Amino acid sequence: MADEQPEDGFVEEETEETEEKVAPEETEEAETEEEVEDDAEQEEGDETEENSDEEQTEAVSDTETVEFEGKEYNVPQELKDALLRNKDYTIKTQEVAEQRKELDADRDRFQEALQLQTAHTQTYTELGVIDQQLAQFNEIDWEQWRQTDPNATQQAQIQLNQLREQRTQTVDKLNSLQTETQQKHQAETARVVEQNRAKVEKSVPNWNQDTEKAVFDYGIKRGLTENQLANTNYDPVLIGILNDARLFDELKQKQNVKKVKKKTEPVPQATRVTKAKKTQNRGLHDGLSTGEWLKRRNAQIAKRG
Repeated sequence: MADEQPEDGFVEEETEETEEKVAPEETEEAETEEEVEDDAEQEEGDETEENSDEEQTEAVSDTETVEFEGKEYNVPQELKDALLRNKDYTIKTQEVAEQRKELDADRDRFQEALQLQTAHTQTYTELGVIDQQLAQFNEIDWEQWRQTDPNATQQAQIQLNQLREQRTQTVDKLNSLQTETQQKHQAETARVVEQNRAKVEKSVPNWNQDTEKAVFDYGIKRGLTENQLANTNYDPVLIGILNDARLFDELKQKQNVKKVKKKTEPVPQATRVTKAKKTQNRGLHDGLSTGEWLKRRNAQIAKRG
């Protein structure tokens, strides 16, 4: 029994040492597992972030910038066509509304012009009736009628004065209507000119005061008068035709000038180089032989002699 106890004690110590040795290994394994799990979670997070970035990139690439009511928006491509259709519909609706507004304004102006013309016609007719009545009074022998019926003559004289006053008022009304008609006509002409001018500025490129003067000068050059050009009320069709013709003539003129310059440029002429003829020196010089020198000297003396 005494021998067994140490064995038992030894076994317990060995067991404790074994447990102590096993515990660090399990800890290391647990830590390793935790690190693996953390790495796996981090990789999953990275993959999630990458997928999110890819989705955001795809979402951005699938959007387009569209202007709507003065502001820009990033919208999916599927909505772009719908917004553009809505924009076109809005533009067309505004154009129709503007045309309807102009039509209503034209109708109102037509009604005003018709009423003014009707008042002018009625007033002119009233003036004609008054003139006919006054003409009847001009045929009366007032002196004789006064002698025969002074009361009736007095009443007729009062009626005549009333007709004259009525005629004066009618003439004043007619003049006022004519002045109003003229003013409305001038205002309408100015409105049409301003409207046509806006159309010309849109249809003719680079339209300004210089271009306007050039077009009107060209029209006068081609035979139109200033009154004819003024009476066109700045017609955009006529001005467009005149401007096109002006530009065409200017282009032709430039081309003709280039052709004339080519024809008038001097052609370089080839110069002939001629060798200078050597002149024979028949005087006395050192290059002569003795015999030739004496011969020429004797000839000179002979000529002098």
